[in-house]
Amino acid sequence: MNVPLSSFNSLAGVIAHGRDYGRVAEPPTVPRGRQGTLEEQEFLIRFGGWTREEYEDSKAEVARGELENVERRTELEGLVSALTAEEAADWLRINDAELHALLATGQVTAFVCDGELRYPAWQFTDDPAIPVLPGLARLTPAWGDQKHPSTILGYMYNADLEIEGTNESFTPVEWLTIGGDVQVVLDHLEAANWR
Repeated sequence: MNVPLSSFNSLAGVIAHGRDYGRVAEPPTVPRGRQGTLEEQEFLIRFGGWTREEYEDSKAEVARGELENVERRTELEGLVSALTAEEAADWLRINDAELHALLATGQVTAFVCDGELRYPAWQFTDDPAIPVLPGLARLTPAWGDQKHPSTILGYMYNADLEIEGTNESFTPVEWLTIGGDVQVVLDHLEAANWR
């Protein structure tokens, strides 16, 4: 189901206005990709740095569904690594009403999976003084309606934020954990054309 759930779409912290990302065990519903034309295949072999044997091996992997399996595992990672509302409230040592209030104001973020809210684990810290990454109220709308929770998970743990004036770089989670300005993350998202 991809229809936003009206009970969730008004909460500031809900990704994609309550779009339901479906059941975790649900197989992909649409076929992906297409066969390359002979011209495209020859181009990849000549200019893509592949030998004909490497190309044929890769083509066989796709035909066996290996690429689709990797894509599905990657897609599932963001769904299964998220916490239920009960787990999130326990982690934060608060009750359900307090968690809902945090979500309503965008101080925590969640997405809908099979009709239930799931809270991405990347937003929570081990610091009792600051148990949730700051700036989520500004960050959540930046994902737009099309970013899958697994894409967001990958971004938060892997994007390379180069901090101007330093020789250091951080992932968004690292940057926000040390109290970095969320605007740096927003600027990186904009530069990467994430909206």
